[in-house]
Amino acid sequence: MNRKLFLGAMLLLSANALFFSSCEDDNDKPLLPMVKITEVGSGHSNDGIGYAGSDVHINAEIIAEGLIESITAEIHQEDGNFEFQEVYTDAKGLKNTTFHKHLDIPKEAPEGEYHLHLVVKDQQGQTGMDEAHLIIKPASDNEDDGDDHDHSR
Repeated sequence: MNRKLFLGAMLLLSANALFFSSCEDDNDKPLLPMVKITEVGSGHSNDGIGYAGSDVHINAEIIAEGLIESITAEIHQEDGNFEFQEVYTDAKGLKNTTFHKHLDIPKEAPEGEYHLHLVVKDQQGQTGMDEAHLIIKPASDNEDDGDDHDHSR
């Protein structure tokens, strides 16, 4: 009888130790990166429009408790197969940042509706993402000749 009681107590203690140590591991893991796109558009506007052969302005707020490893801007057609992306590592090691970039739209990008995905990967391998709608128009629709704006990155 004592042996059964001893084995039962050991099993119960082992199960509790496993359960409580698992909970501690989960609490030690940083939260997923948080991404909030605040602006998308031509020039410095937030009009949701970009022009082929020009660039699109992207602004976002990013928080990554696990420290930023990389930020990827992916743009793909809603109804098609044209896509392009750019990977940024200039915020590597930061916990939070305001992401402000001008992503070049290829000249061959077809006119239409697109999705922009901004994906943040932290140094723990976790990812966070936000998305926005983007309309790409042909370069001929762009009334701005680009000479009077600074598009430095």
